[in-house]
Amino acid sequence: MTPSTIPYDAGRALRIETAYGRLPAHVVDRVVEGMFRTDTVIDTAVADFAIMNRGTGWRLLGDALRTRDPNLPGCPDSLRDLLTPLLNPPDWFDPDQVTRGAQLWWRFAPAVIIGMSGALMNGYAFGDLNKPQAMNSRSETMAARRYEETARWLVAATAPGALTPGAAGFDATLRIRFVHAMVRRHLRECGRWQRTEWGEPIHTTGMALTVYGFLLMPLALFELLDMPVSDDERESIRQLWFWIGFLMGVPDDLLPHSIEGATDLSRAATIVFAPPDADTEILTRALLRGGLRAERILPRRLWPITAPVLRPAVSTLIWGGTARIVSAYTALEADPPRNHPAIFTLRQVARVHELLRRTGRLGTDQDIATRQHGLLEKALDAMKAVPAPVDPRDAVTH
Repeated sequence: MTPSTIPYDAGRALRIETAYGRLPAHVVDRVVEGMFRTDTVIDTAVADFAIMNRGTGWRLLGDALRTRDPNLPGCPDSLRDLLTPLLNPPDWFDPDQVTRGAQLWWRFAPAVIIGMSGALMNGYAFGDLNKPQAMNSRSETMAARRYEETARWLVAATAPGALTPGAAGFDATLRIRFVHAMVRRHLRECGRWQRTEWGEPIHTTGMALTVYGFLLMPLALFELLDMPVSDDERESIRQLWFWIGFLMGVPDDLLPHSIEGATDLSRAATIVFAPPDADTEILTRALLRGGLRAERILPRRLWPITAPVLRPAVSTLIWGGTARIVSAYTALEADPPRNHPAIFTLRQVARVHELLRRTGRLGTDQDIATRQHGLLEKALDAMKAVPAPVDPRDAVTH
């Protein structure tokens, strides 16, 4: 299916024409085609799980991941097709480079945390891309829990060395891929999905845009904070997110083969996607009012008393600040918000951090990454956040 044969509304047609005027045609074509394409390999596996005895498919998945063997007795062909290229990676997969990329990505935790939050909010900003979250309702009624689940996945997936086949981050990423497939199956069966207006549910372009956000936003923040990143370092970080995108089911033509390519694809998507709508407002308001369960740092007996005050106050402070930084930077014609109070303050901290790093006082890149990675993990633990990413079997039930 090509852009000329894809069914979409007049508003999208105008936005596509605008994108063609700003970016190469092949970039726009890939973005549009990806909106009407999904991760069919895992969709087939989920369909097979649905007709097996209750729990059998998930048991087989767990056994295959534990043994790193997709050919166990009883495994359906769809599960073998999914797992074989992941457990036996292509020749281009360089585990040392991916580990190096994770070490560099975690050089300064605030850049990562703002970038992660920005990537999450970016999914809410578009009136078509936000529909899986809006229709699933978890992002509105359980905004803090969804953030915690995303953060737990990020902590697991980006720990240096965690993405080799059989490691914890590898397994967590594959299970998130199953979450997407379960939600997608539910949305297709609910009878309310509007393909012409929204594209496919959790389509490949949307998946790719999330990867671009996690790749590009922290790099942009490193730049804003005057933290130099060499070309070789940028390439290692790109390889980290290329591999994660591959594990998540992003097709090759939408993977970040270069930083410049990812930037162009991201820009094209932000033009082609629908503008903010009522669901954008609802989902964003849910984050601002309850996106962080700050009261949970206190003794449990105080939660009912303090939650009505602490949760909206802290959520508005953190998420509101993140939204202003991200929106200012991602606007196509905007200058980087170098004088934003949070950026100005973080820049001073980052300069000291960089001085200590360059003089060797912070240890190796692995030492630095371990400490910085631990900051988010400790914050989640302090808030008594959910202990793990959402289980695929629970993706549409709570």
